[in-house]
Amino acid sequence: MNPFTAIPRSEAWGPGSFEMALPLIEELGIRPGHRVLEVGAGSGRIAITLARHRDVSVFTLEPWHGGEYIQELAAHEGVGDRVVALTSRAQDLPFAAATFDAVMSIGSFEMIRDDRPRALEEMARVAKPGARVGITEPMCLPAPIPPEIAELDERGQLEFQHCFRTLDWNRELFEDADLSITAAYYFPEARLWWTEYAEGERPANRALERELIARDEGRWLSLGLVVGEKR
Repeated sequence: MNPFTAIPRSEAWGPGSFEMALPLIEELGIRPGHRVLEVGAGSGRIAITLARHRDVSVFTLEPWHGGEYIQELAAHEGVGDRVVALTSRAQDLPFAAATFDAVMSIGSFEMIRDDRPRALEEMARVAKPGARVGITEPMCLPAPIPPEIAELDERGQLEFQHCFRTLDWNRELFEDADLSITAAYYFPEARLWWTEYAEGERPANRALERELIARDEGRWLSLGLVVGEKR
């Protein structure tokens, strides 16, 4: 059983968040006793589920919405001693070098936008030698964005064009951060997960976002994974 897909879908803050969690965790080689850094906590459910099912300690960052709710939820779920919710930014991590056994980001790294190179440098810095750093997130396919999708994105101020990058773009970013690529791929289920997200509660009040996802039909929107090992 996949404990992440058992989390209520209403708790997901993005497409495929819970579906992408287990593949990333397995690629990162997370094992009991590890200390893990999660960049972008969202609802906190992934960190809490990871702490419970893999018996690890998770430091999770949520600079936009704060960590009080996540900390309270972790305590309520019985893992308050293994989940630490912080408001720090990935660009300025308050940790010593070589602190974590794994560093991950699910559906959040793209939101850092132009600061992604700096953020990834920091994520690599705090990883131990031989540890892996990985992301799963919305990405775009290596094709021009269809004009009607670009128009919906601009009209809805969704900023997908400013945030989403291709798999190859992210691979190069990891390589520039001196991370040796161990896995990189688009999820074949990406279109399904985008559709399920559009039909869920999160974008319920964002009609243009729902329309964009429906009209894209898998031409530009995707979801991808990149993992690199610190040399």
